[in-house]
Amino acid sequence: MNQNIAQYIEEELVISKATSHPDESQYTYMPDGRIRLANGNIVYNTLSTDFLGMNKLQTNIPNFRVSGNFYCGQSDAVVQLQNTISKFLQTEDTIVLGSYEALCADIMTSLLNTEDAVIYDAAMSVPMRKGVQNCQADKMRYNHNDMPKLEETLKLSQLRRIRLIISDGIFYDSGECAKLQEIRLLASNYNAISIIDDSFGFLTTGKKGRGSDELCGVRGFQDLKIVNMQHALCCSSGVFVSGNKNLIQLLKLRSRCYKHTLSISESDATRAKMIIESIINDPSPIETLHHKALSLQKKLLAAGFECNKPSAGIVSFLSDAPIDKIKAKLRDLGILAQYSKVGRSTLASIKVSTLCDF
Repeated sequence: MNQNIAQYIEEELVISKATSHPDESQYTYMPDGRIRLANGNIVYNTLSTDFLGMNKLQTNIPNFRVSGNFYCGQSDAVVQLQNTISKFLQTEDTIVLGSYEALCADIMTSLLNTEDAVIYDAAMSVPMRKGVQNCQADKMRYNHNDMPKLEETLKLSQLRRIRLIISDGIFYDSGECAKLQEIRLLASNYNAISIIDDSFGFLTTGKKGRGSDELCGVRGFQDLKIVNMQHALCCSSGVFVSGNKNLIQLLKLRSRCYKHTLSISESDATRAKMIIESIINDPSPIETLHHKALSLQKKLLAAGFECNKPSAGIVSFLSDAPIDKIKAKLRDLGILAQYSKVGRSTLASIKVSTLCDF
C-alpha cells in the first residue's frame, strides 16, 4: 500500500476510534445456551434469535448465534477461526462476519467517501456490484479483464484521494481467472488499493489452496481478500475478510454488518476451521478437483461443446443453440448447469466437485 494512502487510512482510524468502541472480549457458548464470559461470569444469551428454544433439537454442535459482535464481542470458536485463516493466508488480520450479502452492501461505504473512486470489473459478482452502487465514491467500470481500460481509468482518477480496484478472483459464471498480475502492477504503478473477492478461488486454486492470487503467482498482493464461506467452507452463512490490519479495523468500527447482523454459528465456525486444517495437512482434494474438471471438459468437448480451460472446478462454454436444447443435451450427459445470457449466446456454467465421477 502506498505511504500516502496508508496515512489516510491511519487518520480515518484515529477519527473512528474517537467515537466508536467495539467490544473486543471473547466468550464461550455453554451447552444450555448461556454464555461464559472471559472473566468466568455466566450470563443468559438474551441476544439469541432462538425465541422458542428449538436449539435443543440440535444433536451435534449447538447452533447458537449472537447479533451485534461490535457490542457483544466474539465467541472463542470465531476468534480461533480468524486466527487460523490469518495463519493460512499469511495476512495481518482477519474478520469473520455473518452475512456475505450484508458485507457486500456496506464494505465500500465503510472504507470510502465522496473524495474517493471505486474501479470495478464489469463481470464482477452481482452482490459486490450492488455494494459499489451503494457507496458515495465515484464509480468507474472497466470491461471484463480489459487491462488497458483499467489503466486508462486509473489515469483519469489520479486526483482522487483513494482509488480502490475491486474484482473477482475467479468469475463465478465463466470460471475465468482475473488478470491478477496486471492488476497488481497497475495498482502499484498508480498507487491504488485492491480488493479481490475470491469466493470461488479459496481452497480450490493454487498449489496449497490459498486462492487465485497464488494460482497467478502474486499471492498476497491484494489489500483485502473477501471469501463467501458458503462455498468451499460449507457454511450455512458467513464471510471472511482478510488482509491489511488497518482496513480490517476500519471495517470493525464502521461496518453495519459487524454491528447488527448475526454472527456465524458455533457449528459453522468449527466446521470451517476443520476444513482449512484438513487442506493444510492434505491438499490432495484440490488436485482431485482439477482432475475431475479436466475429465468433464473432455466429456463436453466430445459432445461438441467448446469449453474453457477449467479454473477452480468451474467449467463453462458459450453456445448459440436454444437454451432448451443445451439443457436437454447436458441432462442426457448427467449434468445440471447454471445458465445466463451473454449477448445472443447462452453461457452454461458447471461447478464440479470431487463427488462427481466423470
